[in-house]
Amino acid sequence: MNTMKLAERIKQREFTSVQQEALLSIIVTGSWILGELASAMSKFGVTPAQYNCLRILRGAAPEKLTCGEIGARLLDRTPDVTRMITRLMKAGLVDRERAEHDRRVVEVWATPKGIELLKEMDPMVDAIQIELMKSLSDDELRELTGLLERLRTS
Repeated sequence: MNTMKLAERIKQREFTSVQQEALLSIIVTGSWILGELASAMSKFGVTPAQYNCLRILRGAAPEKLTCGEIGARLLDRTPDVTRMITRLMKAGLVDRERAEHDRRVVEVWATPKGIELLKEMDPMVDAIQIELMKSLSDDELRELTGLLERLRTS
């Protein structure tokens, strides 16, 4: 973990406002967390966005989802869901087919191999989440979650 303060990290002595400092802190922290997750997940051959997609499909099972439905649920709004699905399909982790009710619609689902990969990754993801958040108490984490929710929904 990097113990460097924000101002030191971005080599900026002063911020134009408390709003700027808070926003930059959120961006830098989010980037750091995503980097840690990406590093851990790379050992399994998937990115955080691909992992998120697989989790979405696992949660929807036995229903199949369209690319649009997957895109709407992704944590990180990836503009090219179709390309991500194609990569996951080449790895054998998802499959897709045209919908019976409307041939224009493509439906996607996680394969047994994709579900097995998630089962294998679950303990590691749980452990890294605990590790990344260990410096905050449960009450602080709830407060942080509430503040971020308020920021997103205001």
